[in-house]
Amino acid sequence: MGKTALYCRVSTKDQSLDRQRQLTWDYATDRLGIEPADVEVFTDKSTGTNTDRTGYRDLMTAVDDGTIERVVASEVSRISRSVRDFSATVHRVVDDQEVGLHILDMGLSLEPDEDDPYTRAFLQVAATFAELEASIRRQNTREGIAARRDLGKWHGRPPFGFEVGPEGYLVAGDDYDLAVSILDELEKGESKRGLAKRTGVARSTIQSIEANRELYVETSK
Repeated sequence: MGKTALYCRVSTKDQSLDRQRQLTWDYATDRLGIEPADVEVFTDKSTGTNTDRTGYRDLMTAVDDGTIERVVASEVSRISRSVRDFSATVHRVVDDQEVGLHILDMGLSLEPDEDDPYTRAFLQVAATFAELEASIRRQNTREGIAARRDLGKWHGRPPFGFEVGPEGYLVAGDDYDLAVSILDELEKGESKRGLAKRTGVARSTIQSIEANRELYVETSK
């Protein structure tokens, strides 16, 4: 019997990687009854939307080597935000290597001996929407920065998630996506205390992000 691989990926500097790891770990050990010794975790922290990632490559090598029985991810977009890459992953994992693929947020799984065309179709649709969402976010980021640039140069310390570019205008920094995700979680009702604990961002900074919501609103819609 091969191992169960957990694949976790984040595209910002927040700590949701730990949350993904916990969700997939609990699923494997509690729901599937897999022994901890038979679980292997593969992780990536990146900003790209393709599958050219070290953790992903290591996972695929293990799949090709025949040491993996199933792959577990928290959601489709963690495997890839590209429909083409997701389709290639499904084909390589499930069809070629006969390894199971479990997607937790949808409660769906593809097993090589129980391949359900409806499940495959649902996952394909989910991948399509994940890619669309990523594309819209990138476009809104460009438009939002351009709109802010029209307002004039920034003076003083830039807000969390921004940097001041060479020409004196605000540009998205490394923590921009994290700030947007914090706003999203606040809208869902999560407390500032809980967010501070989970993301490592100070409560005072979270309050500042909320107060400057208009700076991030283009990407939080």
